[in-house]
Amino acid sequence: MKAMVLNKISSLKENRDPLDLVDILDPVPAENGVLLRVSACGVCRTELDEIEGRTPPPRFAIIPGH
Repeated sequence: MKAMVLNKISSLKENRDPLDLVDILDPVPAENGVLLRVSACGVCRTELDEIEGRTPPPRFAIIPGH
């Protein structure tokens, strides 16, 4: 599957495209789990803070959005 991934902190003023489009393995649901196909998602203000480093994510790489 394709995903937009944040690999490092970046200034949105200097870098208008801080996310990288990558291929990742399809997730496998746990027993009694459900796998959903997502066609679009949004990035909230908190995730913009993560991208710019005001509230850095606990690790890299992350897939922002919900």
